[in-house]
Amino acid sequence: MLFTTNPGTGVGGADAAPALPPFDPPAWLRSGHVQTIAGRYWPLQRSSLAAAARPHEIVLPDGDRLMVLESTPPGWQGTRPTAMLVHGLAGCAEAPYVVRMAARLLELGIRVMRVNLRGSGRGFGLARGIYHAGRSDDLHEVVAWLRRREPDSPVAAVGFSLGANLVLKLAVECGGGRGPLTDVRIDCVLAANPPIDLAACARRMQQPENRLYDWNFVRWLRGMVVRLHDRFPDLGPPGLEGVRSLYAFDDRYTARRNGFASADDYYERCSLVSALGAIDVPGLIVHAIDDPFIPHEPFLHARRPAGLALELVRHGGHLGYLSRRPWQGDRRWLEARLSDWLRRRWDLAPNLASGRRAGRQSGVTS
Repeated sequence: MLFTTNPGTGVGGADAAPALPPFDPPAWLRSGHVQTIAGRYWPLQRSSLAAAARPHEIVLPDGDRLMVLESTPPGWQGTRPTAMLVHGLAGCAEAPYVVRMAARLLELGIRVMRVNLRGSGRGFGLARGIYHAGRSDDLHEVVAWLRRREPDSPVAAVGFSLGANLVLKLAVECGGGRGPLTDVRIDCVLAANPPIDLAACARRMQQPENRLYDWNFVRWLRGMVVRLHDRFPDLGPPGLEGVRSLYAFDDRYTARRNGFASADDYYERCSLVSALGAIDVPGLIVHAIDDPFIPHEPFLHARRPAGLALELVRHGGHLGYLSRRPWQGDRRWLEARLSDWLRRRWDLAPNLASGRRAGRQSGVTS
């Protein structure tokens, strides 16, 4: 780890557990590109969470609906904590990193709500719109729905990549609920590799070494939009002719379909580099300096409140973080770090079973 700022997270019996070591990758996994690719394709057993999860549809103010997947550990009661997990671009509630995180949290006795952002995963066909980095109002609706069901359950908003930007934006807007959004109160926020400066990310994506990522994202987005317009023909033609980059897609489609004047307007209004200081709940941001397409420099200049910790690690890539040494049988450092933070935040009894055994019980391995 390069450095940690404001690392305090909690006190009590939870601290009796062994400390999670700093991230230390194998020598052959020190490249950000290698970590990113290996992290995506490292072996993963099929998860049983999909079969066990209870689906819910949440109606949004504009008539679109979200599909949320609920997993509840045995003996959970309404005063116990809940974690809302939010996936990144081109992901869904069944993305491997979301499922791995859910499995860890269930082992700690935390109820998990995995959110499919508009049109994603099992939620395809429920929404005519698409999600983007500023659509935190959708998460407002999820949290309000959670609080109507169990008003005494503390809620952690946990996001990955674009979803990390969304949960941070949610925390800026509602936080501890002291403002007008009293039904949208969260207890804490955790963000992994958030693109807090969208324009800087777009510039980084256009660099030659990132063309493959750019092309893959655009290919997925074009396919998603074509499928959406086939499902809802009255949306008209997508108008994506000649779109070959993420910036061009945002300028041609994301911005125009969501009330922004241009991609630059969208990036300026939805970036959080100047807004993090307004967060009034405890939290943790984890980011890797060698993330190929999310630069780390904005984190160095952003003003943060004392309760929002920032951990920058030298290596890890984008949602990679494959460690040289396993911790409780698991080399997936990121999910271990986030779940350990929540365990200490909520003073939960540590699960000292090996991560590999716990993974088998939940249908997930490293």
